[in-house]
Amino acid sequence: MTAPTPAGVNSKPVNHRLGDEWLMAYAAGALSEGQSLIVASHLSYLEDAPARISLAEAAGGALLERLEADRMSPDALARTLALLDAEETGAAVPPQPRRNAGTGNPLPAPLRDWLGCDVDDLKWTWLGPGMKKVNLWHGGPNDQRLWMLRAAPGIDIPMHGHSGTELVLVLKGSLTDPHGTFHAGDIEECTSEDVHALRTGDGEECICLALTEGPTRFKGWIARMLQPFIGL
Repeated sequence: MTAPTPAGVNSKPVNHRLGDEWLMAYAAGALSEGQSLIVASHLSYLEDAPARISLAEAAGGALLERLEADRMSPDALARTLALLDAEETGAAVPPQPRRNAGTGNPLPAPLRDWLGCDVDDLKWTWLGPGMKKVNLWHGGPNDQRLWMLRAAPGIDIPMHGHSGTELVLVLKGSLTDPHGTFHAGDIEECTSEDVHALRTGDGEECICLALTEGPTRFKGWIARMLQPFIGL
């Protein structure tokens, strides 16, 4: 089935999707707040998202049923209660994925609901020529950071690598790198092995939601000098 993007955001189909392992972790509630938010935002562009989540939940349940029972340790109850207490005081569970209402605002519904505002209400700061960013969340394992990029058309993003996993979800416009061109709803996953430069598409600004682990590893000396000031 061709998965249309939300009305009023982009008419192109979503060609770059997250793998099933992300959906299973999302369905099991095993992701951090930042990871859950970017996955939910990506799923909001997919018409078949409810079916894929149901399948992931069923697969996870089948795996649990096949696990052999193990003897519980004496402190198992106490540790379980402690985990429940930690969840109650921790980050709120992100909204379930649903499609954008089609208001013309590029933010998908899960992200807009979490932020409580529209894209122009965010406090954007300078990132580089023709680029702005806003930090949204910091936490979870591996020094995770959720942030947004807003770049003018035809901007080159310097060559860089990653300290861990990077997820980039395009919300408006497009991004191109050696892996292809990504439009609204498309998501790119990179690992610490990937090194790439990107360019925003011509004719329209590009807005992305990114989840990174640890600092970005810029290759150019100018970008490395500016890194302490841009906070990435």
